[in-house]
Formats: sequence, structure tokens, C-alpha cells
Amino acid sequence: MNVGEGHLVACHECDALYVRHSIPAGARADCNRCGAELYRNIPQSLDKSLALYVTTFVLFLIANLFPFITMKTAGITEQSLVFSGGYALYEFGMTELGLVVLCTSIVFPFVAIVCMLYLLIPLKFGYVAAGNGFVYRIVRACEPWSLLSVFMLGTLIAVVKLQSLASVVPGIGFMAFVAMLISYSAARVNFDPEILWSRTQVRQPRAHEINSQTPVLTCHTCGLIRPYSEDLHHCERCGAGMHYRMPASLERTGALLISAAMMMIPANLYPVMTITKLGRGSPDTILSGIIHLMEAGLWGLGFIVLFASIVVPLAKISALSFLLYSVGNDSKWRPRDRTLLYRITEIVGAWSMVDIFLVGLLSGLVSLGLIATIEPGLGASFFACAVIFTMLAAHNFDPRLIWDGALKTNSEVRADNHQNIIRAGL
Repeated sequence: MNVGEGHLVACHECDALYVRHSIPAGARADCNRCGAELYRNIPQSLDKSLALYVTTFVLFLIANLFPFITMKTAGITEQSLVFSGGYALYEFGMTELGLVVLCTSIVFPFVAIVCMLYLLIPLKFGYVAAGNGFVYRIVRACEPWSLLSVFMLGTLIAVVKLQSLASVVPGIGFMAFVAMLISYSAARVNFDPEILWSRTQVRQPRAHEINSQTPVLTCHTCGLIRPYSEDLHHCERCGAGMHYRMPASLERTGALLISAAMMMIPANLYPVMTITKLGRGSPDTILSGIIHLMEAGLWGLGFIVLFASIVVPLAKISALSFLLYSVGNDSKWRPRDRTLLYRITEIVGAWSMVDIFLVGLLSGLVSLGLIATIEPGLGASFFACAVIFTMLAAHNFDPRLIWDGALKTNSEVRADNHQNIIRAGL
């Protein structure tokens, strides 16, 4: 029997309930209604994920202790470590921006990796780690902000931009970082949360244990399902807050979107960096930097920065604004497509951070005195705020509200999406 087979599983994006059944090895079960992933069958998930997380931990140490990138020009050599970009921003007086870079490229990934090892190593020996629910909540909180892949894209763009200034040599830390990115991604893909919860005393209910006319609450951290009760505020399995719908979801999302839109104005008016060569240079805004890349013949790189720095933030603000409007008006228009729009918006939003990583990397690496220097500008701080606000807006939007409005009749909302969606199989 597969882990959790026969028990209920809830879709986190539309709140539909299903009975968990066996699926072939390597396959996944998707929600019939909104298309979101429900669960997967990962053979030897514990062994695979543990081995990959151990590998990731070792590579993480190598990537952060050894030279990341070395730049050579005119007899001058500049070396940088992974943390150099964030520290350089701090030295330039942009402490908050430096902290964002350090946390998203080092602190949050490290915390997530260590916490997963804390959970998986005891499981390998047949034990459940103390405080496993609290630790898993830390992992879930850190993972969306562990932007290793975005940091690597920023690094590749920085290397291309530096070719005109000097010879750029990737170091041992760079190679380890690439390998760590691969192993970390593989570790997350191969981890099945059910191997953690199957060892605990608290189990998912079966279909016959819940009345189909009774609304239920679903924990968005561990997926535990319980009948709705006004006295139920926290998950008994992981301790996370449980709520029928995210409190004040529309209000919070709207406020964050307004803040993000306001931040985008100075982010595009103020310079994000100043590149000085042989004593000559001028500040660059996001748009002027893109134009300079294209004038230099780097069209591909220019379009990447254009997409990540301008198109994605504006598209994300527009998409979430549309979702807020449609939910506020109980729209029944194509709820599956609107859920997909939300899913895409949540995924691509973090890639706008590439510009911030790029500024940090260049500021930390290019400090060649009279030959060349790169200094961060105030626009980078505003842009980082805009990106963070859009990411928080996506995290605060509850996609289940899309289906609440779509399922409304002229007289009332069906008692809940759950009431008539419990199915015998997929």
C-alpha cells in the first residue's frame, strides 16, 4: 500500500477533496478541477532525498568557503565569495538590500537544508525528530525565499557584463554552487512529505469518517484535513494556523500590490548602479542599462533583463489585480484558467530578483580603483521592495476564493466546495 492510501487529500488551490489511491511509480495525481498537483509516488523517497540533502549540504559549504569568481585585469586580481555581493551592499550603506541578498542566497537555503537533514536523518533510523512539525514549518517558510537559481542567473549575467572589463575566471565555489543548485532542486523534487507524517500518531481521515455536508479545514503546511470547528485554530500535526480561508486575503493582497506599484515608480526613475571606467561613467537606470546592453550587441542578455526587471513585475501586478477584481465580483469566468494564472504568477515572480543579485555581485567584484568601479544606486532598493511586495502579495492571495465565487448560485454559496466533491478516485 502506498503511503496514505485510502485517506483523503485536499487540493490546496481549489479545496476539492479526493481519496488517495495507488498510482504508478514516478507518476503524479493532479486535481481534476483546477489541475494542481495533489501527490506523487516517489520510490525510495526517504533514501533519495536524504542522500541529496547531504550532498547539497557538503556542496553548500564548499560553495561558500572557496572563491566564487576571480577577475583579472591590468595586473590586478579581485576575488569574490558568495557572500561578497551582500557584504558590498552593506559597505555602500545599503544595509537592508545587502541583508535581502544574503538571506535569499545563503541564510534561507542553509536553514532549509539543515532543517531537512534534522527531519530526515532520524527518519532513516526509524525515529521522528522532536518538534518535527515546527521544523517543517520553518522549511516551508524558507523555501519560497531560497532563490539559488535566480542568484545563479544573476551570476551568469554578471560574468557576461564583465567580459569587457577583465578576464573572469569561475572558481571552485562557482562549480560547487552549480552542483549544489542541481542537487538541491533534485532533493526537493524527491521528497514526499507523507514519509514524514506517516510516522506520526495523527493521520488523515478516510472518506466515510467525514460527512459530505460538513465543511472541513485543511492545513496548508502539512495537508491535514479536519472537520470545520470554530474552536480549531491550529493544526494538531504541525502546529500551523488552520483557517477556512486566509484571513483578510483580498485586503492584504490589495495593499501589497498598491505598495509594489508605488515602489516601481522610483525604482525606474532612480539609478540602480553606476559603472565608472577610467574615471568616466554615468548612473544607469533599469531601462538605460537594458539599452546599453542592446547597443553593445548583447540582445539576448538585454531581453532577459527586460523580461525579469520590467515585464515580470508589471505583469505580476496586473495579473494579481485582475484576480482580485474577479474574486471581488464573484466572477464565474474560467476559474481553472484563473487558477493557472495565479500559479504561474506565483512561480515567476521571484525571477525579478535577478537584477538585485546582479547589482550585488558587480558591486562586490568590481572595485579596481582608477580602472573601474561599480556602485549600487537607490533605484535598486526601491526595486527590491517592489519585488518583495509582489511576492508577498502572491503568498497572501488565497486561490480558493476563485472557486468560491465560481460556484456561487443566485441564492447562496454551496455550503462549501468540499460538500459534493469527495470522490472515489481520480
